[in-house]
Amino acid sequence: MSKSVARLYEQFRPSHYQLELDVDTEAMTFSGVVTVRGHKHGRPSQRLTFHQRGLTVTSAHVTHHGKKDAKDITVDRINSQGKLHEVRLHSPDMIYPGEYTVVMKFHGKVTDHMQGMYPCYFTHEGKQKKIIATQFESHHAREVFPCIDEPEAKATFDLQLTSPADQPALSNMPIASESIAGDRKTTTFETSPKMSSYLLAFAFGDIHCVEAQTKRGLTIRTWGSKAQPAAFLNYANEQAVRVLDFFEEYFDTPFPLQKLDQIALPDFDAGAMENWGLITYREIALLTDPDNRSLSSEQYVTMVIAHEISHQWFGNLVTMTWWDDLWLNESFASLMEHVALDALHPEWHQWESYVTSDVLVCSNRDIYREVQPVKVDVRHPDEIATLFDPAIVYSKGGHLLRMLMDYIGANAFRAGLKDYFTEHAYKNTVGNDLWKALGKASGRDIRKFMSPWLEQSGSPLLTVTRPTDDTLYVRQERFLLDGQDTQSLWHIPLLTSKPLPVDILTKQSAEIPYTKPTPIFNAAAAGHYIVEYGDEADQGRVNQAVASRSIPAESRMNILNDMSLLVRRGDKSTVDLLKLVRLCADEDREAVWALIGRALGFAGHLTEGNDQAEESLKIIQHHLASHWHEKLGWDDKASDDPNTKHLRQTMLGMMIGAEDADTLRTAMSKFDKAKSLDELPSEQRSLIIGAKVRHDPDTDIDALFAAYQETHNPDMQMAIATGLSRAKDPDTIARIIESAIGPDGFVRAQDIFRWFAYLMRSRYTREAAWNWLITSWDRLEKLFGGSKSFDYFVVYAAAPINTPDWEKRFHQFFEPKLNNIVLERNIRIAYKEIAARVAWRARDEAELLTYLKTSVN
Repeated sequence: MSKSVARLYEQFRPSHYQLELDVDTEAMTFSGVVTVRGHKHGRPSQRLTFHQRGLTVTSAHVTHHGKKDAKDITVDRINSQGKLHEVRLHSPDMIYPGEYTVVMKFHGKVTDHMQGMYPCYFTHEGKQKKIIATQFESHHAREVFPCIDEPEAKATFDLQLTSPADQPALSNMPIASESIAGDRKTTTFETSPKMSSYLLAFAFGDIHCVEAQTKRGLTIRTWGSKAQPAAFLNYANEQAVRVLDFFEEYFDTPFPLQKLDQIALPDFDAGAMENWGLITYREIALLTDPDNRSLSSEQYVTMVIAHEISHQWFGNLVTMTWWDDLWLNESFASLMEHVALDALHPEWHQWESYVTSDVLVCSNRDIYREVQPVKVDVRHPDEIATLFDPAIVYSKGGHLLRMLMDYIGANAFRAGLKDYFTEHAYKNTVGNDLWKALGKASGRDIRKFMSPWLEQSGSPLLTVTRPTDDTLYVRQERFLLDGQDTQSLWHIPLLTSKPLPVDILTKQSAEIPYTKPTPIFNAAAAGHYIVEYGDEADQGRVNQAVASRSIPAESRMNILNDMSLLVRRGDKSTVDLLKLVRLCADEDREAVWALIGRALGFAGHLTEGNDQAEESLKIIQHHLASHWHEKLGWDDKASDDPNTKHLRQTMLGMMIGAEDADTLRTAMSKFDKAKSLDELPSEQRSLIIGAKVRHDPDTDIDALFAAYQETHNPDMQMAIATGLSRAKDPDTIARIIESAIGPDGFVRAQDIFRWFAYLMRSRYTREAAWNWLITSWDRLEKLFGGSKSFDYFVVYAAAPINTPDWEKRFHQFFEPKLNNIVLERNIRIAYKEIAARVAWRARDEAELLTYLKTSVN
């Protein structure tokens, strides 16, 4: 474990920054002056220490503000500490607690690492151009100016930015003034409210925007590079207006700034970043083609916007004191994105989508000993990058809050949030501050209820049995695939389909008086736990309810997911799961098909390499999908609701995956007849490209490479990437990898992760993808070593492995990398995941092969 690093906020507490930056986009350098007003805290010393990384501080001046006059403090030495990311200002005189102004001059480099200040490249009118942008979360503000770069160190900011005169400049606040001298422009922005350094942001370049106003007159503008048509910005801007209006009403707390800008950046490490008043996004998370926009794209863009705008309250207005409470930001935003979409787009049935995304992600991650809890101690800046486990801090944390909201009721939940914002606006908090507000609103001990869920790893298994016809027996234990845990205990809300005499299990087991039939537990999938029905009759009745659709879709999905988890542990067999999904051909909710398809994927994965089993599974898949495909066809109708549109695409995908001859013929015909890929329906584009690449050896791969590079449409690029990853021919696969993600490949650094993940999934491309990973590692470490996403390579590499040979190869490659703090946790989890999958295959493969051979024809 890394050594603890002292918090600089404990010795100097800033109150205001005056930051002047001059950026030279040709030389890729910047210079600046920062004036920091603040309070020297703690014991007297002979130095003041600030964060910096990669900067050269050339001079420093310190002034002490006494009760009657100001006094200059001599700085005789400026010492930079690279490992600690610090600059230390030394004085021969003692520096006592009090008010000080510190002025530092400095310069640095604009780097390509998508952190700190960095360039985003794009081509417009035949010329390569740049947008200069910032990414300061989690601790990268120090790469642009000396500061106290900790979330607790809230201060106001005055930013003055000198940049090219012909390029719009944006920051958190509205522009106060501009002055132009030759080809340079100096933009002064209004003073920000008190905020953490990681939320400061600016951007400038060849960009344009669309704008609109909210109900109370706030201006919202959506920006993109000039390579992007302005029409591609409209949908995101319209949705941002609706989302902001919704949250102002839902939180009963006004948005605190005078404007909101959001900008699509061509190069961006994360998905989006909630900088206060200037939200930055990947292009795929903000841009949509108005003439050929998929429903999936609309839903994704709206969800990301809702996530980031909710942060304007959760994280920006009220901020966690330290990174161990990161969940106060991300878990809430992960819940609120669904709350907003459910309210604004009821036709989307968002809580069904919630199960297929967040619930599946967190429940299938939180089943190993090494998995982090939602709340994690952080002792060193290098550990911060390891916190952003999307399955835990985002999905699990959000799921726990959804459980809490269902447990105390939506009205008490909202009332508590209102009090929380009122009490802690512009301040920092810890989790207990939120529990206090929600406890006051609900009249319950929220801290006692929630603390075990946040501070313990893992999720419980709730076993339900019937000792008598009039009694239910419920018992909890931690659900693990890599051992046992008899110590962990949770307060489990039972959330049943029909009321019980008790609504929560606070001890290991309990008997509950209740006559038959047994209700469905965790009926709406709001609870973060797994349910097993120990009574055979109860399990049969639950299975029948899934197949007959007599219970809500969320319940059907949750039951299928729970059964899948029990199969993975060995409590049930893969054949049991396959038998159940084969009864679900009449399922009419597309979200449930995600679970059906997943079960088929499990069976295929466990028998991978067996051609006869693969053919049997194609027959099962064809049987399940053919009825709906025949009914729905290829083309959307004006009268279709969102579920019907999604169901149509899912059935197309299943028919193509089953290699139905007519469907493949139609798909390839559509590809061949299209004059360009833009003509293909956006929702079907990846399926059609994939069918062509996999089944036509004469496919012009170079033309697809060219289309990828020529388009500015991120949806198009993703469709091409998905389609190319369906290749089967070894020579074609080698060309794809070298041309796309090789040393001189055409894929942007931000998208390499996606290509690698796609290529690892298929048994035809996996070997080549793995060889690319191990031969490219040094290059990848240079590119992504400081990124929050670097450990994704571990996750994606481990995901398909389920044989002893591959397990050995994984260990041999990653064992030497266990000393890398960014990678260590995910490597150890990957070891456990792979071991569990190897055991699963050894346990179930023979029975599954027999079943497929004897029951499918």
